[in-house]
Amino acid sequence: MSSRSDLYSDLEKLTADATQMADENDRLREINDQMLNALQYSLPILQEGVPEAIDHDWVKEAIAKVQHAVAEAERD
Repeated sequence: MSSRSDLYSDLEKLTADATQMADENDRLREINDQMLNALQYSLPILQEGVPEAIDHDWVKEAIAKVQHAVAEAERD
C-alpha cells in the first residue's frame, strides 16, 4: 500500500507534467498560428504562380514569415 507521502509526490509529479504539457501545447499552437499566417500570406503566389511584376519586398516578407515559423517548429 502506498504511503500518503508517496501519493502526494505522485500528485505533484502529475501536476508538473500537466503544466509542462499545457506549456508545450501553447507553444505548438503558436507555431501553428505562425505557419497558417505564413501560408495565408503566401497563398496568392501559391495559387497563381509568380506574377510578371514581382514585389520583391512582399516575397522577402513571405519567405521571412515561413523561415521564422519553421525555425520555431525546429527549436527544441
